[in-house]
Amino acid sequence: MGKSSNRKNNSKTNMKKEVEEGKISKNTENEKILLKDEKTKKTKYNTRSKASKFFDTINSNRKTIYGFTAGILLTILVVIIIWPDRIATLKDGTQPVATFNDKTITADDLYNDMKNYYSVSLLLDGVDRELLTDIYPSNKEMEDEVKNNADYYLQSYESYYGYTEEQFLSRNGFKNREEFLDYLRLDYRRNKYFEDYTKGLIKDEEIEKYYNDSVYGDISTRHILVSATSSSTDEEKEKALNLAKEIINKLNEGKTFDEVKDEYADSITYEDLGYRSFDANLEENYKKEMQNLKNGEYSKTPIETSYGYHIVYRVDQKDKPTLDDVKDSIINVLVKEKQSADTNLYYKALINLRKEANLEFIDTVMAKKYDDYIDEYN
Repeated sequence: MGKSSNRKNNSKTNMKKEVEEGKISKNTENEKILLKDEKTKKTKYNTRSKASKFFDTINSNRKTIYGFTAGILLTILVVIIIWPDRIATLKDGTQPVATFNDKTITADDLYNDMKNYYSVSLLLDGVDRELLTDIYPSNKEMEDEVKNNADYYLQSYESYYGYTEEQFLSRNGFKNREEFLDYLRLDYRRNKYFEDYTKGLIKDEEIEKYYNDSVYGDISTRHILVSATSSSTDEEKEKALNLAKEIINKLNEGKTFDEVKDEYADSITYEDLGYRSFDANLEENYKKEMQNLKNGEYSKTPIETSYGYHIVYRVDQKDKPTLDDVKDSIINVLVKEKQSADTNLYYKALINLRKEANLEFIDTVMAKKYDDYIDEYN
């Protein structure tokens, strides 16, 4: 007993794992990053959907779900106090669930296996669902995001595995589409609370320090990219680096940026990025270079990113914004930093949610399981 009933939970976990491992990828940020289209030789933007914070994140080094639908289990729990241990039992668990040969599986057998395999996670789903629905009532933004996430998964599994919607739901342990949407709603609310909880940890001194140390006026740049990615061979990377150096030599000889980008149009990607702020989703090497350059200057050495080698030309910079103007943006940056720094923070946030609601397990076995769960993440 237990292994077969655990497949539903495992299948959902596997679905999530495939996404997080990159078999099915979903971008999660709301910023744009430099991305070269190899076929057209044009730079595209990969716009990352806000809706998909659901998995981090994609993200993100980032998060797992405790369990799934608690409704059926919760409706059959009747608490009977047994001293010194208090164990929640079924009112009458002797009824047979299944028979084979001379064996009988009773409701008690099934219930005990469910407790051993799902126990805390199932109950926490039910508790969190109740608490978070009160905090974050359903609204159009949430429902739209949940629907978009559902469509994304259905389309991804159809593309990768040829699954119909019915096959996807069945093989991931959902009875119907509404149960899947309910699963996504719970996760949406959990992530919403995680975000708000993290914001509550940020102090004014942190915001002011970040403003003084890291905020600058928006910078306008153009760049030439000679493509070389992680899949490129050493020979291809060396060739790309040499071409980038050759282009810089042409600039040193007096050619303009426009003349060079036209001359090498068939071998490079060119883009005018316009003004980008301190929190722009650009790779760190590129951001450092555009800060170090003066207006009208270009890179004297190739700047390497995961896309290849850049020659950056700085056009202009605006004045540094006031703290009030960028405070929300700074908070968002600090939220991401805190979440990245502590991979258990997601679980700590939800533990805090239940603590504030005075969650108490009457069943002593379940209480011990939950204490172990807390210890794991604290």
